[in-house]
Amino acid sequence: MQTNPWGTIRFTDKVALITGGASGIGRATANRLSAEGAHVIIADNNAEMANRAVSEIQKTGGKATYIAVDLAEDESVIAAARAATEKFSTLHILVNNAAILRTGKIEDGAWIPNWEPETAVGLRGWVLMTQHLLPLLKQEGAAIVNLSSEGGFLGRPGQWIYDAIKAGLVSLTKTMAYEFVEYGIRVNAVAPGWIVTEMHFGGAPDPAAQKKAFEELTISSCIMKRLAKPEEVAAAIAFLLSDDASYITGQTLHVDGGRWGMSVG
Repeated sequence: MQTNPWGTIRFTDKVALITGGASGIGRATANRLSAEGAHVIIADNNAEMANRAVSEIQKTGGKATYIAVDLAEDESVIAAARAATEKFSTLHILVNNAAILRTGKIEDGAWIPNWEPETAVGLRGWVLMTQHLLPLLKQEGAAIVNLSSEGGFLGRPGQWIYDAIKAGLVSLTKTMAYEFVEYGIRVNAVAPGWIVTEMHFGGAPDPAAQKKAFEELTISSCIMKRLAKPEEVAAAIAFLLSDDASYITGQTLHVDGGRWGMSVG
């Protein structure tokens, strides 16, 4: 089993699929679940990063598999679900995490080219993936966590599509909870605040320096005055996926350091 610094083992012999599991919150979640005994399936469109994540998990004694998927393409989503079905007889955990963020203000119409790709990846692809994985999820009962965002509750100029999607995921989570309860499937959401992930520092000229700057940044928009590490969100996700949360479904857990007011990131 992978080295586990948290001392909890809650997912022995469980199979978990994480979209966008090659980086950021998805990667941290894959590491956490594998450290607690799960066989993680990293479903991602970045083969290089995904294979590196799988290799690192395996080197530390964990179990991991990579399945390629482009959530913007229905055929790719269906093929990924089929590949999971061919490799595994059941699925206990699904983390719908992958998303893209593009900016564009309403007034100047700069948002128009962003609508299709953002909604395809961050909403339609999630629902389609869940639909085609349901036969596996129904086998032994399961838990699903959808990644929303504080942006879905606050709204931000120039990011309305992303934030509208994240708001919609709160409603989607409740709908899934209602529709899947008869199969022994719980569905919850996590709404992170500003997290230090590749989405924020990956495009910088010096990503490592930008990451360090974010980690040391003091902010005024939350009580804790700092940004979060992906591992802190992964811990909340793991809780909701575990039997420790056996009577929790249809809920959204805010992991935001006590954020208030207009978002700054």
